[in-house]
Amino acid sequence: MLPALPRIGRPRRWLLGLYVASALAVTLQQGVLHQSNNFRVFRSAAINLLARRDLYAAHPEQHFDFYKYSPTFALLFAPLAYLPFALAFLCWTLLNALLLWYALERLLPQRQATLAISLLYLEVLFAMQYGQSNALVAALMVLAFVALERGRQLEAGIEVALGAAIKLFPLALLPVAALHSRRARFGLLFLAVATALVVLPLLAVPPRELIDQYRSWRAIEASDTLNRGDSLMQYLYMALGTEWPNWPVQLAGTALLVAPLALGRARWRDAAFRRLFLCSVLVYVVLFNHQAERATFVIAYTGIVVWYVSSGSSRLKTAILALTLLVMVVADVDIVPRWVKAEILIPYRIKGIPCVVAWFAMQAELLATALRSGSTG
Repeated sequence: MLPALPRIGRPRRWLLGLYVASALAVTLQQGVLHQSNNFRVFRSAAINLLARRDLYAAHPEQHFDFYKYSPTFALLFAPLAYLPFALAFLCWTLLNALLLWYALERLLPQRQATLAISLLYLEVLFAMQYGQSNALVAALMVLAFVALERGRQLEAGIEVALGAAIKLFPLALLPVAALHSRRARFGLLFLAVATALVVLPLLAVPPRELIDQYRSWRAIEASDTLNRGDSLMQYLYMALGTEWPNWPVQLAGTALLVAPLALGRARWRDAAFRRLFLCSVLVYVVLFNHQAERATFVIAYTGIVVWYVSSGSSRLKTAILALTLLVMVVADVDIVPRWVKAEILIPYRIKGIPCVVAWFAMQAELLATALRSGSTG
């Protein structure tokens, strides 16, 4: 006899209904009354791959942007490329939103998960409207962390590799595997899955053409290396007015990210320490990404919200959460005059300000914990 499914409490039922209703409303807006350009980019990439056209060339007859994801993602998107636009957009939106819901349910106790899902609602709604893959990437990162915590190395390897086939962000989770005893097994499984995904488009194109696609992908990514987006590098440029490459700041940020792991080896067995590191990684991958944009912040805000609901409350954390929610509202909801957005909110990149404050607070907490364990060990 099959075990009974767990009952969904009334608040969670209301939240689930809100998420699904929002997906339907956004589909009406972006899939029926208007066709989302971001989603057209994804659909066109799948069609172009199967038609053996350069994925990374301009295709103005299809959409008004450039495809910047992997050939593997283009192939995996093929089922949605041949459905009617509105139906495909609805499926995509529900996948993004509900997989993040599911990931938070697996990561956190029920009450904390419900609170996190509630606090993230607006940002997930905005992610739906953008029609991009950021909520899906956040979900895969959280699910990979949960799989590692539960000793499921193959599942974690699949989720990291699959997420990296969409955006490279999940690769930042690889240090988390070092915190677990079976890290070598995970490494081998991850490499096997990643290799399989890299060559998966061979099902649709010959090897020479696939190599050319990867070269084109590398070229278009290289052309963006001087951008700063909404990253910490942009804030430093705005504050100092000095042009410099992105990589020194990214290198320094990476060193600061992993410093608590090096200094606090005794804390590797502490589940709360590992979860806090996950939160830091979720913010880090956006804050130090030179292509960060408003749509990307659902990943970082997931880290901030999980940090708040899963650890002891303090005035600092409450203030950071309040700042995050305030920015979430004023940056994307039409409650402020347009001139305020045009003259202040957008030029000053306020969307990332809570991430800067939260990430340094997280790192301070991680370092304090690591040093405390070192002094007592």
